Amino acid sequence: MKKNGTLIISLDFELNWGVHDVFTLEHYERNLLGTREAVDKMLDLFDDFGIRVTWATVGMLFFQNKKELLKNLPSNLPSYTNIEFSPYEKIEDIGENEEQDPFHFGQSLLKKISLYEDQEISTHTFSHFYCLEEGQTAEQFEADLIASLKVNTAFGRPAKSIVFPRNQLNKAYLPICKKHGIESYR
Repeated sequence: MKKNGTLIISLDFELNWGVHDVFTLEHYERNLLGTREAVDKMLDLFDDFGIRVTWATVGMLFFQNKKELLKNLPSNLPSYTNIEFSPYEKIEDIGENEEQDPFHFGQSLLKKISLYEDQEISTHTFSHFYCLEEGQTAEQFEADLIASLKVNTAFGRPAKSIVFPRNQLNKAYLPICKKHGIESYR
């Protein structure tokens, strides 16, 4: 009996929110701009070959502008011991919209992705939340997840899966995910 294998492709879509604590924007700018070019090429390739992909997306990318982002922040922000892990400390320094700041806003790219039926937009948490870092709590994770799921749903693509940033799986948080409709994780 012949058995066919299954290949799952899951891409972390985070722009600078995923590396703000590792690289300076100046150091990583070229890579981040390259992401914008790569999305179009990948979408065409995936479409040509009928490849389904999960785009694990940081919720902060969904917004048109800074005002909209600030209005939709989670009710309980992470209290990491190492403040560098928190993107919230850096929001005041970002641009006003995607045209001015292609490193922190990605709504135009998400609109492109959403045009393809076989492309899933899942959550990579709202803020690229680190579930194993000292100082953060389950309540903060839940607030972050709720904010992420809210923006996904408002965009017309309810998230059913989560990719934990930096693969920081905190098994105690899996019931929270299940409670909010998450069916699978990586």
